[in-house]
Formats: sequence, structure tokens, C-alpha cells
Amino acid sequence: MTKQMLIIARGEYESFLKLDGSSIFDNLPCGGVILADKGNEKVFGRLTDKFKVETIRFSDEHTLLEKAQQLHLEYQFSAVATLDESNIGLAARTRELLKIEGMQSDEGLRFRDKVAMKQQLKNTNVKFPQYTCCADLEAASGMLKQFGKLVIKPKDGFGSKEVVFVSTDSELQEWAKKHESNLARFEAEEFIEGQLFHINAMIINGETKLTAPAAYLPGMSNIDFSAGTPFISVIVEDEQLKQALIEFSDQVNAAFEIKNGVTHLECFVSPSGELTFCEVGLRPGGGGIVWMIESQYGVNYSEAVLAIEAGCTGILPKINTQRVDVAGLIGIRSNISGFVTDCMSVDDLADKRIKLKQSFVQPGSFKAASAHCTDFLSLFVFDSKNTDEFHLMWRDIQQQFQKNLSFTTI
Repeated sequence: MTKQMLIIARGEYESFLKLDGSSIFDNLPCGGVILADKGNEKVFGRLTDKFKVETIRFSDEHTLLEKAQQLHLEYQFSAVATLDESNIGLAARTRELLKIEGMQSDEGLRFRDKVAMKQQLKNTNVKFPQYTCCADLEAASGMLKQFGKLVIKPKDGFGSKEVVFVSTDSELQEWAKKHESNLARFEAEEFIEGQLFHINAMIINGETKLTAPAAYLPGMSNIDFSAGTPFISVIVEDEQLKQALIEFSDQVNAAFEIKNGVTHLECFVSPSGELTFCEVGLRPGGGGIVWMIESQYGVNYSEAVLAIEAGCTGILPKINTQRVDVAGLIGIRSNISGFVTDCMSVDDLADKRIKLKQSFVQPGSFKAASAHCTDFLSLFVFDSKNTDEFHLMWRDIQQQFQKNLSFTTI
């Protein structure tokens, strides 16, 4: 009997495509149901005929879970999967409701609640920032005096939304006054000096099959969307740093007792080389990171999530560890809202080293300022001979795009 899977498919359908544009469903030896919103119903229907598409409203979780129960009576699902960070908890609650193996709510909390994350690392050698709940404003004020700068973020936030930095007590008090009705929803952390990196591991039956470390460029990482700077990342080429990041990932994954899944871990590397934990998710990275890893190693982490949940990891391609090129990406962002009066076509960039081109704007379309870290005008994934050539390439792409971009602001 063919295995049946329930897929909670919130967000853009592009997450379900490989680097070459094929569907991650193509090699999957199972069927089932995709839960999607009305806007993506037809798209998913075109991506696969193995899965029935059911439309739901993600804002109505009660009805969604009722729908999952009804479908389970017909399909007898053996797995529940999602690629979307905001639905990790929902997927866990669905598994519990349907009595299906996989990550349950208690475990899922570790990967959504940033306080629970750091508590999981207590009694380990993993360094993490000191923190406090913002409901204890006195403690936050004391931390600010101690460290000189704090990062305030939602405990269950994602996409770097609502993250702010405070350097004075007046800034802290002003922020607290604006959020006095829900201070308990936020945590304050000491500000860590260093460059942000992300480490992406694929773990199957307790064994790490692949770890892909990559850098965010300073000033052009996930947190910098409000400045309108591009989102830029590149696979780590330096072998010593790469091994330190892999070892750090192994330590964190052991502390979280991960047996199966794909991780997206972020950490800071100080000028002296010290590594400090930022946060970790049990899901693929966003913003083109999956395709960058696929370009480097030949494995699509979104396909891996479905294969791991379905217990059919044998369909995954052999990992390519022999690549001498370096894969990277640039997501072009804007801090301007308005109507696009002119922009270049991605087809104008004919460089064969560019493996993926996506555009989310066209002349006449309205584009709001980037509201989260992967809110792009365009995305490019490309290969370079080395890190030096990568820097030349992303600058060239950025310059060409910006030269042809104009807005009518409102």
C-alpha cells in the first residue's frame, strides 16, 4: 500500500521546486493531501497529481485540525510534513491529534520559543546569549547596564520581524511603553558582536549526512531588511572555519536530541573566532538557501524533509562533496514602497554561472518596502570559482539591477 502523507503547505509554492524548476514531489513514492490556501490551490494541482489539494484558511486552526481528522479517516496518513517555519507547531499538533510519529508539540516548542531554545542548551558547552523575559523590565534594564546593548525579539518570531536594538534605558522604556500590553511575548538578549553564519544539517536516523555552513554578509543579513540592503549569503570556503561551524552544529543538534530532519542554525562568530548560538529551526532555511545548498551539494533540503517524514530517504541523490566552486545568493530588497516604473528582466542576465533567477516585480506593479528578511524584489543563486569571485558577481548583479530600477513613491 502506498504511504499517505499530509502536507501543510503555507506560503509560496516555489519552496516545492528544485533548482532546475522540477517538483520535489516527482520522486516521492507516496501520495496524500496538500493543505493550501485558496491562492495556491491550482498551482499545487499542477505541481503533482500524487496529492489531492484541499483549500483551508490558516487563520482558522480549529477548522483546519477538524479537516485533518476527517481526511485521516479516508487516507490513514503515516506522516505530516511542512516546510514553513510558522507551521512547525501546527504540524506537531496535527501529528499529536492524528497519533502520527514525528515531532510533537513539546519538542516543537524548543524550535519556536527562543527562551526554550536557550534553556535546552543549559548544561552544555554551547555558548548562548544571556537573556530575560521583557515582562521583567527591571531585569532587562539591568542587562542593558551590564552589556550596553540589547536585542529585543518576539519569543516565537520568525523572518526577523519586530526585532529591535536598544542602547539606552530611555530607548528601552520607550519600546516597553509601546508594547506594555504584551511584554511577555518578547525576550531581551545581550547583543553579541560578530558576523552571523547559518549552518544547515541533514540528519537521518540519528546520523548527520550533510552539514552546509554559510555566511551572511555583514550589513546584508536577515536582520537588515529595513535598511533595504540586499540579502547575501555564500557557502563557507575556509576549511578551518567550516570545520568549526560543523562541530558547533553537531553540538547543538545533540543538545536538541535531533534524530531526523533538516536544521537551520544561526550563530555569531566573533573577531577572535568564538562561536555563540543565535537560534535554530528544524526546517529548511528560506530566501534561496535551499537552492544554494542544492547548487553546492546536489541535495534539495525541501525534498529531504518530505523524504525523511515519509521514510523514503533512498530517493535522495548522492551528496556531491567534490565541488570546488562556491555557491551563493543575492536577494534584492527595498526599503521604499511604491509603484515600479521600470525594472530589468532577469533574462537580461545571461551569465551561465547564475543557476536560478526569480523576479517578484514588473513595471506597473506595487511593491511595499521589505517587511521581513526574505521579502525580495528579485533572487539570484549563482556559482563562483571562489569567494573573491563571488563578491565581484553579487556586486555586478546588484549594480545592474539597481541601475534599471525606479519607483514612483507614495
